[in-house]
Amino acid sequence: MPSFLKRRNINKDLSKEKQIPSADGSVSMESPIKIPVRRMCISSLCVFVGIIAMVCVSWSVWPTYGNENVAQSIASYSQIFQNNPPLTKTIAYAISFVKCGDKQTNAAGLIDAAIVLRHSIWKISSQNPTSGSKYDYKMYAIVHRNAEKCSASLQELGFEIVVVDPPVKQSEIRGEYLNKYIHKEWCCGADEFIKLEAYSLRDEEIVVHLDIDFAFYKPLDHLFDAILYDKDSKEGQDARAALELERPGETLPDKIGAFITRDWAQVAPGKFPPGYQAGFIVARRDPSVREDLIEIIKEGNYTDGWGRGYGWSGSGHSGYVGARAMQGLVAYYYDFVRQNNAVELNQCRHNHMGMDILYRRGGLNFTPRYVKPEVIGGCRSGLDYCEDCMTTDFDKIYSVHYTMCRKPWQCMAKGAKGGKLEGQSGGTAIDLNIVNLDHCHDIVKEWHKLRSEVEEKLYKITGDDAIRDGQKGAYEKDLFMGHCSEDGNAGYLSIMSGKKENLPRLNEIY
Repeated sequence: MPSFLKRRNINKDLSKEKQIPSADGSVSMESPIKIPVRRMCISSLCVFVGIIAMVCVSWSVWPTYGNENVAQSIASYSQIFQNNPPLTKTIAYAISFVKCGDKQTNAAGLIDAAIVLRHSIWKISSQNPTSGSKYDYKMYAIVHRNAEKCSASLQELGFEIVVVDPPVKQSEIRGEYLNKYIHKEWCCGADEFIKLEAYSLRDEEIVVHLDIDFAFYKPLDHLFDAILYDKDSKEGQDARAALELERPGETLPDKIGAFITRDWAQVAPGKFPPGYQAGFIVARRDPSVREDLIEIIKEGNYTDGWGRGYGWSGSGHSGYVGARAMQGLVAYYYDFVRQNNAVELNQCRHNHMGMDILYRRGGLNFTPRYVKPEVIGGCRSGLDYCEDCMTTDFDKIYSVHYTMCRKPWQCMAKGAKGGKLEGQSGGTAIDLNIVNLDHCHDIVKEWHKLRSEVEEKLYKITGDDAIRDGQKGAYEKDLFMGHCSEDGNAGYLSIMSGKKENLPRLNEIY
């Protein structure tokens, strides 16, 4: 069992570690979660772990689950479902639109990101005969009411718009600290909780929720089948055998409720558990999860601090980016409330960000004076060996989350230690402390290849020569494929270089 999730009674342990003050000033040793959530807290502890900008796994350590055997399982599994296709099911793919833009994004970039994302999903779906997938898709955009105006174009691009208010108002949070400081959490404070709507979205049995800076490159049928089919069925067994796990061979839940990845890149080994990476989840539709999480937020039992005894109900989920919002909340929920439900995937293969996950100088949260000397230079997960996500072969990657390698529409080709070019401000370069520049170039180029495919399809049905204007950029043309005229946001040439009225015609393609 992973060291960060030892089987224990969290309430009992917390009585030794830290007394947790409630909103009214009294002191409680117990978790604040009410029935029916409290009943779930005594179930057996989920034996999953994971990764989020990494996967600390050496395939040679587990010879029965090595690279070759996993590849054989995947190939065998693919042949099975191609020869025996069930009735086509539709998967909900959803993005959340909280605000209209930030320093990493411009309006053209957001529109192009949505277009390329949808195209990548189409490519891995049953609508594309060459994908080999048996699952169709439907696109949703969960939109904060304050962002409704600037998201209207998403509907023209084939997204069903679901306008929502945050499920919890800041004034409804009873915990004093969370009530006072939730608005300061990256990126969006309590507004980020609109992502919880994904658990109760419409009628599809499975929802894939992701950030907009995302693209898929391989079908996810084995994930969907592992959720939908009984674990003892032939289909269920084949799907489970093909999963790319953080720790190959670990025991899986009898009924899988979600696939997630972990934010290991922020972890100081042994000091606090890894958060959930909030840019990606594959989940069974289950409105009760949403209701449980809303109740946890409203209770607001969050103690400020860093390490065990702090965070959500003193669970240790604190002190990292996003801990007060989705990154910490969802990790706490699957670790301690709804246990034995979520499964963590290999972060080098799913939700890939290409980050360094060794605990060494230059990385995130590197504070050597707070950890044991023997963990310095090792895997943040505590494993003996790590797969190097900074050099993962692209043909092994199912999806890419364009974060640390920067957004493809930022036209950023230069690298520098700390992400800062000489004489310029921060965020002007790809940070070479945490990623490999060549690998970043490789995965960014794949996004621009997807965009080029969209452009060719759109040109074919419209004959709009202005589309070619978005392909005339001379900056690093081999990398950006004509979509950038200079380094930085200002150099991006949008698909919208063509006639705006032609964009809705993309729906004719899909």
